[in-house]
Amino acid sequence: MSPLALNLESIPDISLGTAALLVFGAIASLAVLRGLLRILWGTLVLCLAGFLAFLAWRHTPALAHEILGSEARWPSIVVPAVVFLLAFFLLRAIGRFLVRPLGSPDEESAEKNRRSPARWAATLLLSLIPTALLWFSGATLLRHFGSIAEVKAFASSIDDQPVPDRAAFLAKLKDRIEQSIPAEWFEAVDPLSDRARVNLAKLLALGDSEPPKAIPVMEEDEVRALVLGDPGLRRLAAQGRYSEILRDPRLDRVLENPDLRELLADTEL
Repeated sequence: MSPLALNLESIPDISLGTAALLVFGAIASLAVLRGLLRILWGTLVLCLAGFLAFLAWRHTPALAHEILGSEARWPSIVVPAVVFLLAFFLLRAIGRFLVRPLGSPDEESAEKNRRSPARWAATLLLSLIPTALLWFSGATLLRHFGSIAEVKAFASSIDDQPVPDRAAFLAKLKDRIEQSIPAEWFEAVDPLSDRARVNLAKLLALGDSEPPKAIPVMEEDEVRALVLGDPGLRRLAAQGRYSEILRDPRLDRVLENPDLRELLADTEL
């Protein structure tokens, strides 16, 4: 007989009671796993829908300018909201379709599993994953809006205007976040809050105002042409639409130059 052949005599006898316990344990584990997966999937749905809405919000001004030929504000509100709702309900429908083969949970078994200490411990442990995901998503959003507030606060200080309380609070909150979390963690999710891009947006936010001091990066032809020679961006600065300046794709062309990106990142404003 081959050494790899299965020897039926080596299999221990299993009583009906032991088999029943094994089946019960498998069913209970499946119920616990299903509940945890439901929590995790719900969190992923919320975060994915929010991320898709953020991408729509990021690219809507450029698309609206190309399609509508104007700089209207309403597409930046309507389009991300529609994208979020469509993505949220579509992903939920996909999740329900995927778990449909598992059938409906038995109410009596589900109630027993809710009272199980093992269920509580496993739920507490695995709930750290969606909690961390939601926490990081919130920190990313706060950091992004803090970048917009930072540009607004800079423009207000140049014009000798009082900095709005909300802008000052968000800018300070962004500094606290960056002190606690490495900026590299946010680069793939939110490239708009990159230090070089924020500094370039600050220069654009000056509009017709004079900078408070000599800024070496302004001597670069590409930066100077963008800051002083683009009427569309100067109009956005005059209207205080700093979030659209930060999202404008014209900034990308300047930031594609690695030397200019490094110089902008090192500029103190």
